[in-house]
Amino acid sequence: MLPSFVKIDFSRLRGEQPVAVKDSPPKSLLCVDAETRTVTSADDTASLVSAISDAELVPSFRVYDWDKKRRYSDFIKEGLEMQKKDAEHAVMLFESPSSSDPEAVFYNCSAFRFHDYPIAKSSKAKHLLGPLRYGLMNGTALPTYLKTGQAPTGLLEHWENIVPGFETPRFVAEIAEDAPVYAYLPCESIKKHVNDGHVHFHLAGKDAIHLMCKSSKTTNLLPNTKVHRPCIAKTTHSMASKGIFIIRNDEDERGFEAYLEESGHPAFVVTTLVDIDRNAACHFFIHPTGEVTWFGSNENHRREDGSWSMDSYLIMKDQDVLKEIQLPFVKDVAEYCLSLGFWGFCGIDVLFDAIGQGYLVDVNPRVTGSCPSLMVAQLFQDKYGFEYGLFRRNGDNCYYGSEAQLFAQVAEHNATQATKVVVFSCCEIDDQNTKVNIGVYGDDIEECKKVVNQFAKANR
Repeated sequence: MLPSFVKIDFSRLRGEQPVAVKDSPPKSLLCVDAETRTVTSADDTASLVSAISDAELVPSFRVYDWDKKRRYSDFIKEGLEMQKKDAEHAVMLFESPSSSDPEAVFYNCSAFRFHDYPIAKSSKAKHLLGPLRYGLMNGTALPTYLKTGQAPTGLLEHWENIVPGFETPRFVAEIAEDAPVYAYLPCESIKKHVNDGHVHFHLAGKDAIHLMCKSSKTTNLLPNTKVHRPCIAKTTHSMASKGIFIIRNDEDERGFEAYLEESGHPAFVVTTLVDIDRNAACHFFIHPTGEVTWFGSNENHRREDGSWSMDSYLIMKDQDVLKEIQLPFVKDVAEYCLSLGFWGFCGIDVLFDAIGQGYLVDVNPRVTGSCPSLMVAQLFQDKYGFEYGLFRRNGDNCYYGSEAQLFAQVAEHNATQATKVVVFSCCEIDDQNTKVNIGVYGDDIEECKKVVNQFAKANR
């Protein structure tokens, strides 16, 4: 099955005349429409970058560590001001769109379809957990959209009490039609994105990853799920780990086909399966100048049964090594993004096999889930000397009680115990169940794990 097409109008992106395209055909199915002078992406090639590389859009690659002062909205405001664009009225949007739920605040049904099937059980949790998690580190330079307009009672007080240098974010419940919006992902209802929506959507696709690997490596694309097993089949614009299947046999393939049928036949890619020895992710900001601000790395660890934990392990002594082994992938991704005019936050997932060979398997052109917890880990390392952190936002993330009970218990823990608990976001489902995004920091990772399990349990 061919990936879905993405059209990119270079003349509109760059404010210049359309790019001149050589008469010779492209090396793959990346084709240029002679009439519209747009590029349509369908297969593996570097033509998309080479088509505009003569314009020297990609500056030199320089990486700087986060200064532990600037927050998310500071970076976006600075970027807009650098480009002489409207920064005064810009809004940060951290809520993700849906293509499965017509009742969603940001419903994408045509140009930017994301694969979030099945629909989340709690739309309330969707409106709160992500935007609040990022709101913690958003700062005050620009407001951030929150459907409710205000944080749950007790959350801002908790943040102020526990996070060093905390800046109270500004929440808004409405976005003006003419406001520039820095969006987590492109939304069809937003009229004025900071980044071009079509470019943003293209970069978020699993079918774009192989275009980015100029000097680094990614998994091989396969023509179907039969020629090589086991293999990975994944929808191109999957969200929250949905739409990803390991195909070992015909039964697995039938399960994937059933998912495609139920979810409306989304586009997908098939790749080789990596025998994973190390599962890492890193988080960074691509400045319009080409410079990169580095926020850090987290890893997922194996459980005793061999499966991968969904928790993010934040181990400070490993940061230098993780940075060194992931920087080649960051360089390729940043240069590709800049070549298309995209700048902003980004995160990538890199899998390493037993011999240390890395494979770029996911690119998230947005603020990524574990980034706020890494920023807090650095602040806590400076204040308390903590070397470990554990962050949980998926899976067993239910606190058995109300939000008021949660904050009272967390406050007591932080006042009496060696570890520190940070509630990044929460959503009270009822007085017996509260969804949480939570991090625990301390001197021992096993103790951090123990405390996380006390506050975040399986759904009931």
